[in-house]
Amino acid sequence: MQWYNLKLSMYEILITALIGAFIGTSSGMLGLGGALAATPLLKILVGLPPLLALASPLPSTLPSAISGAFVYRKLGLINYKLAKWVLVAALPMNIVGTQLTKDYFSPSILMYYTGAFILFVGSTFFIRGWLLKEAPEEEVRHSVGWALLTGTLTGLVSGILAIGGGIVMIPLFIKINKLRVKSAFATSLFTIAVLAIPGSIGHFLLGHIHIPTMIVLMIMVVPFSYLGASLAVRLRGKTLERIFGTFMLILAIYFILTQ
Repeated sequence: MQWYNLKLSMYEILITALIGAFIGTSSGMLGLGGALAATPLLKILVGLPPLLALASPLPSTLPSAISGAFVYRKLGLINYKLAKWVLVAALPMNIVGTQLTKDYFSPSILMYYTGAFILFVGSTFFIRGWLLKEAPEEEVRHSVGWALLTGTLTGLVSGILAIGGGIVMIPLFIKINKLRVKSAFATSLFTIAVLAIPGSIGHFLLGHIHIPTMIVLMIMVVPFSYLGASLAVRLRGKTLERIFGTFMLILAIYFILTQ
């Protein structure tokens, strides 16, 4: 199977470790699992084939999300009620999405889908963070229907693109469920910690995960995710939106241009 066929040189291990530190920090700070940001970096800097670059970071989202969520939990920022209903829909849809990568999507198409999705989400947060005034605080919506819709979209996209799903959940948590930015990041990390399990197992069984890369990333993300979350709780919500939007927009443009 594919995961045994590639070995990492010392240079590639070092680059992978730096990628792990980077995605761990961004994960804790921005409520992401980190797999989405890692994919283009592993493909461009380490030279992993598309499917391995896509899926190998996914298992690292579990320890990364747990580490970051621990910081947010101490401040009471995780909305467990919302996360519960999101997971009810997201878990089965994640399995469906994972299977679709095998049956209907080529590796090159998945790379372009990944880039386009990062570009879309990055653009919305860039505009919201830099061009729009900060919205007044609204009452959190505890609609089961909206939570299930959020979970359905999150599970499907996370399964297809081998990501934790934070990039989908965060906009929906903020715009539909009316969570404040820090609470959206916190709830996203908690949900990712659960959602990463079936996706990781599915892609592992399909031969999409490169074990050495996975191990290096998992070691590095834990301390840096904790660091990122610790930084995030000290920043204004508007500042986090600006960082999130700018980071994703630059990453998307670079990724698309290098395909």
